[in-house]
Amino acid sequence: MTVRRAEFEDVEYILEMAYRFNERFFDLPLNEDKTRAMIEHTIEMHVAFISRFGFIGALIVDDPVRDHVVLVETAWYAEGREGLHLLNALITEGRRLCCDEVRMTTLNTSPAAATAILSKKGFAPLETSHRLML
Repeated sequence: MTVRRAEFEDVEYILEMAYRFNERFFDLPLNEDKTRAMIEHTIEMHVAFISRFGFIGALIVDDPVRDHVVLVETAWYAEGREGLHLLNALITEGRRLCCDEVRMTTLNTSPAAATAILSKKGFAPLETSHRLML
């Protein structure tokens, strides 16, 4: 299994994965234009990796209250067992970029395996998000 940097030529394939992720885990329609723009921006920032059946992307941000540079995951989707390989690529990239931490998000609908993988890699829960649909 090969994990490589995502390129602009991969946008349509990544968008297909975004649709599959959205159908599986969300109950809201996907905005294709916004999703495409986010994918392109993530690729432009060079923090996006793709495999045959998966994608992971993140943005580099300054922590708003601490002197930390954070690699914040914006998308992580893998079919089968490719999620761990994608996560490893992201962590390696965070180290290469001299980030102080990597932040990952799971949903209440995420498979338990995703949380287990993060825990085994040393991630600790940071916060819980809630939403109110208006």
